[in-house]
Amino acid sequence: MSIPKEPRQQMINIMYLVLIALLALNVSNEIVNAFKLLDEGIIASNSSIDKKVESSFGQFQAAVEKNPDGQYFMDKARTLESHANEFIGQVDAMRAELVERSTKGDPSQIDEEGWPKKLDDQDTPQKYMINEGNADRLQELIQEYRGKFLEVFKVDNDKIKPNDKASFEGSLLLKVGEVPEDSKSGKDATWARHTFNQMPLVSAITMLDKFKNDAKNSAAAGIDILKGKVSEKEIIYDAFDIAIVPSASKLIQGETFTAEAFMTASASTSRPSISINGKGYPLDAKGRAKFEAKASSTGKKSIKVNMSYKDGFGKDKSTSKTFEYEVVPPPDHVPVVSATKMNAFYIGLDNPVSASITGIAAGQTNVSMGGGGTINKTGAGSYNVRVTSPGEVNVNLSGKNQLGETKSFSVPFRAKRIPDPVCMIGKSKGGMMKSGDFKAQQGLRAVLEDFLFDAKFDVKGYMVTLVEPGQDLQVTKNNGSRYNEASSLIQKAKPGCLYYFEKVKAVGPDGSTRTIPGITIKIG
Repeated sequence: MSIPKEPRQQMINIMYLVLIALLALNVSNEIVNAFKLLDEGIIASNSSIDKKVESSFGQFQAAVEKNPDGQYFMDKARTLESHANEFIGQVDAMRAELVERSTKGDPSQIDEEGWPKKLDDQDTPQKYMINEGNADRLQELIQEYRGKFLEVFKVDNDKIKPNDKASFEGSLLLKVGEVPEDSKSGKDATWARHTFNQMPLVSAITMLDKFKNDAKNSAAAGIDILKGKVSEKEIIYDAFDIAIVPSASKLIQGETFTAEAFMTASASTSRPSISINGKGYPLDAKGRAKFEAKASSTGKKSIKVNMSYKDGFGKDKSTSKTFEYEVVPPPDHVPVVSATKMNAFYIGLDNPVSASITGIAAGQTNVSMGGGGTINKTGAGSYNVRVTSPGEVNVNLSGKNQLGETKSFSVPFRAKRIPDPVCMIGKSKGGMMKSGDFKAQQGLRAVLEDFLFDAKFDVKGYMVTLVEPGQDLQVTKNNGSRYNEASSLIQKAKPGCLYYFEKVKAVGPDGSTRTIPGITIKIG
């Protein structure tokens, strides 16, 4: 093409070339919005993965309680989760630094959605990621933590099999991708330059969030594989004990003593072998052996039951139990009311009790509550008591003996509130914690210590105060037990920091909300 000689035309041509160059450097709003939508999807995916992992650990814990050998796999799963959290923490620090530099620390440069306003900024990512070598450092981090993930699945002939490692490696998303062939000989020959060179800020942020998502997904996949290892040999039952159901714990001379001994759990694939006082007994369709002995003389008696069986994981087990009873002359009628788990009734719970009158048949005994509360029959001589307010209540019994006489009794009990739980973070009730251990926790728990019932308190919210050396106090209110609003404060944990968890609200089985004592954690 010919070059125009007229100065004005030359100037127009030069301006046109400049405009074309500016257009080439400009990032369109459509591209920016596309990256924002992609990042929002990644963040939503992260939240879903967190919920899935929380559910997996709940199932994991239940499986370990059934099969204690599974604690080995639970510990490895916790290690995976810890590695993922450590990696995410370091990538989050990069992301925060990138945003800080782009906005120059000016809050007015952050929009209402939390995004920097200059998402098409290419200079800051280029300088931070490429010129200063942080993309190379990210590459090293990915390779380091990929190695840590794989180390968790190191083959162990007794525990981790080669196919377990292969299955996890196939699900391991955290990795450094291949550089395309057409880029290997150019200026983008390295992974760092290929991934971040001349990328706008929105693209760099999204890419960092993508690597966090890869770490979460990888850990979740590994946790699922390890959870499956706990129950891979499990059969349909998993808890065993001997149950001995006697006709009575004391007999009148001349009566017949009857007892049933049976497994508390059974399956068609596992029939126990039961002997009583050294003699084998046949089992009925429900796996029960029936024993009878005439109470021909007074005094203390006993029966010993031995049982052999296969547990829920196919292992041969045996157990034994001795039941003692006493044969006495005909006594005065005495009421027998025993709380199955304690000598008090707790508000908001089913309190199991046994209630009977010696010398009066169970079918002739009436049981009721006085002073507040309700009592419901659950079996022969067994009842559940519910109370709603503290104070004294009575269990009333009446019945006719063999002579047709009506006997009535009233047994007092105390109705009490469930004691307050204590706050815990992980296994800690306060004091020193390492920053990695602290960050790996999911939130605050309210735990009932040394309480016989399986009662649960749900944490509804609390205040978190961070005392950071040389900094102003940082305070936030957190809703729920898991770290939500307080998550950003938790991730700042480093040696010397002090965390106060206060004004903890928890709801127990009785439905009332309580304020319980908080805890203090010092990061060491």
